[in-house]
Amino acid sequence: MLHYVTRELHSYTIDRFIDSYRGSGVTLPVALRALSYETLLALRRAPIGNYIFSDLDRLSAFEIDAVSEIAKAVHAADGRAMISNWPNRVLGRYALLRRLQESGINSFGVWRLDEERLPTAYPVFIRREQDALGPETPLLHDEREYRAAVDALQRAGKGLSGRIAVQFRQVPDANGLYRKYGAFFFRGRVVPQHLFLSSNWIVKRSTLDLTPEMIAEEERYVFENPHEEELRRIFALAETDFGRVDYGVIDGRIEVFEINTNPNFPRMRLQNDGRARRRGHVLDGVVKGFGDLDPPGVARGLVRFKSPKPKLHRLRDRSLGRRLGDLSAGCKWRALALLGRL
Repeated sequence: MLHYVTRELHSYTIDRFIDSYRGSGVTLPVALRALSYETLLALRRAPIGNYIFSDLDRLSAFEIDAVSEIAKAVHAADGRAMISNWPNRVLGRYALLRRLQESGINSFGVWRLDEERLPTAYPVFIRREQDALGPETPLLHDEREYRAAVDALQRAGKGLSGRIAVQFRQVPDANGLYRKYGAFFFRGRVVPQHLFLSSNWIVKRSTLDLTPEMIAEEERYVFENPHEEELRRIFALAETDFGRVDYGVIDGRIEVFEINTNPNFPRMRLQNDGRARRRGHVLDGVVKGFGDLDPPGVARGLVRFKSPKPKLHRLRDRSLGRRLGDLSAGCKWRALALLGRL
């Protein structure tokens, strides 16, 4: 059994993948189960099996320590269990971009807003480090614009901690189009997923009506897998066993934007449209990749694990009396607010 662990509110990625098979009446060829960090930490028990730890960018530093105890306990219960993405080893966005720049893979810089180290090259944009919402600012072309954007964030009540400035180096092609490549990685297996084209510098998805030439270009990328060896090296540097890398190609070289450990997956669809061949090829690669991460012979059962100190303060772990006290306080506050006394 392969356990795919996510934040409770972000299990839709793997849920939709599994449900697409059920809805199509096709049996998923790999035994895949979705679990949440919240449930595991509340029960302080985990099924023994193979694991993918995803959503790591959504965990606090303390939560990383806590879920690392899960990985350690499962591996101690059966050394054959395959742990993909050891929580305490996978690089976060900032550390990854720094390492890739220092390794000569990325040519663009990245700076934390709270370290008082100004960008040394422009343009840059500002974003949160730990979400997938994209830039919070337009492109900032010099120090004056950068300082003004930082001041605007603070005036809006937003903190500098957890925010980064990322240098932007992509240039559009002769038709004014930007490209973003996306490929899955399963412990050495590289599965190209998509090539997005957009006239906007923020490329979240293809924003154009795709021409036959564009569809053919994406198919060549997916079937030829041209960056396979380079991507293996990048994932090794990231200390990441599973995820999807989003990247561009600038001056003939790969430039990595991020590695998403809880990406959206292709879904089983039986309809035959213009992109069915590409979709079927990607889906087959993803299923084989999950199979690679689920070697047989691992023991069954449950294992207990310890929570690091200080203990996690979760609502579901609090006593009934304390929860009733919270409810009473909430009702009191609402009443006082209605009376204009709060």
